[in-house]
Amino acid sequence: MRIIALSLVATATMCLPAIALAETNFPPEHVEFFEKSVRPVFMKHCVSCHGPEKQEAGLRLDARSAILKGSDSGKVVVEGKPDDSGLVQAIRYETYEMPPAAQMPAEEIAAVEKWVKLGMPWPEEDEALQPMSFDDRLVNDKQHHWSFQPIQDPPAPEVSGDWAHNEIDRFVQKRLAEADLAPSKMASRPTLIRRATFDLTGLPPTQAEVDAFVNDESPDAFAKVIDRLLASPQYGVKWGRNWLDVARYSDTRGYLNDGQDRRFPYAHAYRDYVIDSFNLDTPYDEFLKEQLAADYFAEEGDRRLAGLGLIRIGRQFLKHQDTIDDRIDVVTRGVLGLTVSCARCHDHKYDAISMADYYGMYGIFDQINETMPLVGPIDAHPQYPEFKQKLDELQKELDEHNTKVETAVRTESTTNFFDFVVRAVSKKQDVEIAKYEQNELDQKSVRPHLVNKWKQFADRLWKPEDPIWGPLWKARDMGEEAYAEQHEALLGEWTGEGSKLNEAIRTALAEKRPATLPALVDTYDELLKPLGQSYREAGYNKDAVKPEGPTAEIAKSLLGRFSPIVLDDNDVRRAAYTSENNHKKKLEGKIRGHEIDAAGSPPRAMAVAERENVSDPVIYLRGDPGRRGDKVKRQFVRVLDESEPQIYTKGSGRLELAEDLVSADNPLTSRVIANRVWMGHFDQPLVLTPGDFGVRSDPPANPQLLDHLASYLQKNDWSLKKLHKHIMLSATYQQSSEDRQDARAKDPENRLNWKMNRRRLTFEEMRDGMLSVSGKLDESLGGRAVKILDDPFPPRRTVYGFVDRQDLPNLYRAFDYPSPDATSPERSKTSVPQQALYLLNSAFVQRQAAALAKDLEKNDQLDNQKKLQQLFHAVLQRGPRPDETELFLAYAEKAPNNGDWTAWDNIAQVLLVSNEFMFVD
Repeated sequence: MRIIALSLVATATMCLPAIALAETNFPPEHVEFFEKSVRPVFMKHCVSCHGPEKQEAGLRLDARSAILKGSDSGKVVVEGKPDDSGLVQAIRYETYEMPPAAQMPAEEIAAVEKWVKLGMPWPEEDEALQPMSFDDRLVNDKQHHWSFQPIQDPPAPEVSGDWAHNEIDRFVQKRLAEADLAPSKMASRPTLIRRATFDLTGLPPTQAEVDAFVNDESPDAFAKVIDRLLASPQYGVKWGRNWLDVARYSDTRGYLNDGQDRRFPYAHAYRDYVIDSFNLDTPYDEFLKEQLAADYFAEEGDRRLAGLGLIRIGRQFLKHQDTIDDRIDVVTRGVLGLTVSCARCHDHKYDAISMADYYGMYGIFDQINETMPLVGPIDAHPQYPEFKQKLDELQKELDEHNTKVETAVRTESTTNFFDFVVRAVSKKQDVEIAKYEQNELDQKSVRPHLVNKWKQFADRLWKPEDPIWGPLWKARDMGEEAYAEQHEALLGEWTGEGSKLNEAIRTALAEKRPATLPALVDTYDELLKPLGQSYREAGYNKDAVKPEGPTAEIAKSLLGRFSPIVLDDNDVRRAAYTSENNHKKKLEGKIRGHEIDAAGSPPRAMAVAERENVSDPVIYLRGDPGRRGDKVKRQFVRVLDESEPQIYTKGSGRLELAEDLVSADNPLTSRVIANRVWMGHFDQPLVLTPGDFGVRSDPPANPQLLDHLASYLQKNDWSLKKLHKHIMLSATYQQSSEDRQDARAKDPENRLNWKMNRRRLTFEEMRDGMLSVSGKLDESLGGRAVKILDDPFPPRRTVYGFVDRQDLPNLYRAFDYPSPDATSPERSKTSVPQQALYLLNSAFVQRQAAALAKDLEKNDQLDNQKKLQQLFHAVLQRGPRPDETELFLAYAEKAPNNGDWTAWDNIAQVLLVSNEFMFVD
């Protein structure tokens, strides 16, 4: 490929709006968005008043056609324009206030806005057909849909000629012959080694490696190249990054309004585990088991525990149910290619996946605790002693704060009875209660949770005839003014002959004669204080408090069921002031930051462990946790079960789930990963929807080839390295990428693989490649994330760059880096002006160009022609052609230097940002 000179072209891109699509032809991801994010909103807030049974203002919101029709007043939605849509204005409370009970949460409003902007995507509907029952769909999908059929191990067909190298080629050649097509010629050796090196390591080859391959005349020359690349530690970096797309890897939790550091303390342990596993060629079935259930078979200190980060490193949502939904999605869509999470609020619209299937898996991920076990010796790092000393200091500060708060809470709860009881009894507001002279605490110092404990105690146990609390119940029932007016009669009843009150209380009332409600509470306060003191002196052990006489009955009630002063850890936490909790979070943040940033931090991982007690989940009707439906069992999705579903009984069921994922009877797992590996080499998958093998997916262009790859993987111990080599040794892989008009006319998308697809480097490959050819790349493995975009641009491989899911850099987005908010089966491919602008103006790119040019100056013996040749060899692994030599030498001789920036710096940058460098043929 010749160098294509760069020019900045302003391109006006005309995008077809979503409304141009037919109603039945919305993109699957848009329909999925409707099903997951919009339908539940309509069902929750709208359909009760605007549905089949009731249509206020003549508006129905249960069908797309009805929404388009509008209301009695006209249209309510302008497709593609949420700001102009009356429906959106109403839920924003800009015009009408809908729903009238309360405004929807911001995220639900945003979902409806996005839905309108997308052109109101809606599932396909055919009123002429009656919908099948779920059981009928289940049977139908099992029997007929291609991806649910058992994997075959088809014999390779017989083909003519000697083009085919292995079984892959015979499957490809047969399909080509059926379409009256022929394969392309073989790629040149320099092209082939560059392709292979980028495919397996994400880096360009060196000129020496290219020369060695070109000059190797042995029949297994290319096989030796593949073996060398598969043995390189950089193989794990490249293919580990591919898996991290699926795993939605990030170094941060996402947005949470708890004020804590958003960084995960040990996310890097999962990233390093993935890279290490690819380098070790861990069998793919074991790789999956480790990521779901390593704690079942690995002891603390085992590196495999870090694999459980797959469950942990997803976005942390404000609602626990959303976090579990994300975990279900990464396993089912990432491993099985099934959109199980679409069945959260209702049975799947298309696939035979029910809410029972979804909540069967929900129960698996709801039965775990988050842990951070060691994945190596605790003192592995030489600076561990310094780390431990500082950690102990920070932990001591936190412990002292927690002890101080706990002491204050427990002391106040057993001392300041008046302040709590009067608020449980009085109907007055706090501002008035504060005027009582008996108050021991300032109004702002009364802990609301302790007041609520007394109110709950009163609501549950106080009765009119109660021998202890009866007078307080009566005073609360009457109110303060009525008590003051009738106190003499009440005291006569309580202290007179025949009173059933506790003797100690009756005596105290007779002596004090409380004429007001505060005085009545104060009387109780004097009786309760000694009991509170005894409870404190007993170390808050209620069994050790043993008063005698009539106060024993009071103590038994005060310290008994629903006691307002017997506090557990949760009570102490809830009773703490906001300022105390904020200070606690600050101290915890210091500890988290120390664990994340300090050298010598122990090798820990973000993992999970089983809860002691597990229970069966229930279905949340319409996805609402407040509406609990039937109980279901923890189990696998039924469409993949050969017979009756097997109920999971071992703990949460994660190990059983992992075993079902990699079972020989499961037709999806090996197909999905084989499809993904093929995509990694050909830039196009056999199944065009690598994250959805459900009934809406198109079958693979070559079904027998996909099954051959899946069965090859299983027969070869699930070794991904063997699968790579099998694919790369095929003539199909080794074809040229040159276009052929005759073949393109018959197969414009190259679905039949009549040539190799030319592909653009990923963002990681582009950056790492520039560092590699400039001689600056740091190829070391592992460690904590670094800010690779910050000057002076750390030269580590891009996979080790800090990924902030809440604030993903625009540069990443411009070069199609996947969103870490959800599993990404495939990266998008865009060409936008921002990409060219970055390459032309980036300080990082200029820094690598300058490093290349500086190397030329180290040898005084080089003339300009040899400098140019060295530069071409470094960047493009070839020498310049005559026309390129003439062009660049003329420029080098005539172009003026711009300060420290020379003509050779410009030439180096042109080569770095050229199409020949940016694309793999």
